[in-house]
Amino acid sequence: MKNLILYATTAVLLAACGASVPEGNIGRKRAELDSLKTAYKELGVKVKEAEEWLIANDSTVVRNLAAVTAAPVTAGPFIHYVDVHGRVRSDKAADLYSGGGRVRKILVSAGDRVRAGQLLISMDNDLVAKQMAQAEAGYELARTAFEKQQTLWNQQIGSEMQFLQAKSQKEQAEAGLAALREQQRLTNITAPFDGTVDEVMVRVGDMTTPMQAAARVVDLSAVQLEADVPESYLRTIAKNAPVKVSFPSLDETFDAKLDHVGEFIDPSNRTFKIAVRVPKGEGYMRPNLLSDISIEDLRIDSALTVPSRAVLQDVKGDNYVFVIDRTTGDEAKARKVMVKRVSEYKGMMSITPITAGELSGTQHIVDEGAKNVTDGLTVRVANN
Repeated sequence: MKNLILYATTAVLLAACGASVPEGNIGRKRAELDSLKTAYKELGVKVKEAEEWLIANDSTVVRNLAAVTAAPVTAGPFIHYVDVHGRVRSDKAADLYSGGGRVRKILVSAGDRVRAGQLLISMDNDLVAKQMAQAEAGYELARTAFEKQQTLWNQQIGSEMQFLQAKSQKEQAEAGLAALREQQRLTNITAPFDGTVDEVMVRVGDMTTPMQAAARVVDLSAVQLEADVPESYLRTIAKNAPVKVSFPSLDETFDAKLDHVGEFIDPSNRTFKIAVRVPKGEGYMRPNLLSDISIEDLRIDSALTVPSRAVLQDVKGDNYVFVIDRTTGDEAKARKVMVKRVSEYKGMMSITPITAGELSGTQHIVDEGAKNVTDGLTVRVANN
């Protein structure tokens, strides 16, 4: 019984699905839809005309316009800089090391002015002194033997081999004595040039090694700044380029020129070195003081400059700005002008119009809100 009812229900449903709607009804519904679309379009046109009439004649109507800000197109010089971090480097700054031994006497203090060759730290070199005394005795004996042998040789007494042996022994003793004297000189610490003792790192009685610095001498009469510049700027940065230098920690600045451009690119970081000579009289200079260096690599005497964010790009990669054509009050028309990017520095961009004469230094462009603007759109200028 249940199966019979199920078959009957299925048959009824299939019969219902298979039933077709009369073609006359479909035609009438399509005609009705076309009529409604036509009426809707005509009604939209009338609504728009009514809104425009009210906007033009009713002072109480507030227009819902896109709000933007305006920025002037600046005509004048445009300068691009390459900004890098530099450090102060003294032409003469040396850490002084001893040959090893115990500190016997310190003859200077930090801040003392010294001259080249002046003894700064005396080291315990008694062992070297004893070796020198022994070497001097051996040298005197070898010298005396050589002089006697030379006298005999001049009288053609003795063999040539005896003379050469005496000469060789004398020269060996002389070289050994010279080596010990140099060792004694290196044991003590002397000033390599005129300068100022910056620091003494040891105390009397300390044991030193050849790997441990004992003192530092600095001469600040000649100082320069060094910095690393990415290799991408190799073509644009040249010697004698104007440079602006600032020291953020000291709030000091000065202008200079690029003194040196390196000829070698460091393979580890793909940079080359530049140097800026510091003018004399800058008393705050200290080795390793950090600085900010701005190197001029492009100067355009006559350029049109706008905020970088105001320059947009379409899907084709073409650049454009919206020029503001004033109408009434704070309302204006936005006009699209295609441009070419020239250079950018610190939020400002130098541009040129694709069509000559479309931009000038007397105009304004849409700045903030430019992404919501289309060509010919009426906008409200917020900073009117």
